[in-house]
Amino acid sequence: MKAYKVFNPDWTCKGFKYEVGKTYTHKGSISLCSSGFHACKKVSDCFTYYSFDPNNKVAEVKLLGKVHGEDQDKQVTDKIKIVRELSWNEMLELANTGKGN
Repeated sequence: MKAYKVFNPDWTCKGFKYEVGKTYTHKGSISLCSSGFHACKKVSDCFTYYSFDPNNKVAEVKLLGKVHGEDQDKQVTDKIKIVRELSWNEMLELANTGKGN
């Protein structure tokens, strides 16, 4: 499943360091807002959970493993791939026009 994720400027999120192009697997159970890798199907939903700050990184990701919350504004998975970084302008276009959301 294609989704979007926001990171701190150093590509960390909740103390975990990510890299574009890499795939990560969470060991253990997953739970929304608790454990696992979190992302949103709509880029605009990301900013319910993260500051709308152009210093942050925004990436297109793929949720590859088990996914919970498919019918909600945030999803959690046990396996995630960081596909590519979005430019801030591209993210704004997606968020403002709904393109791809």
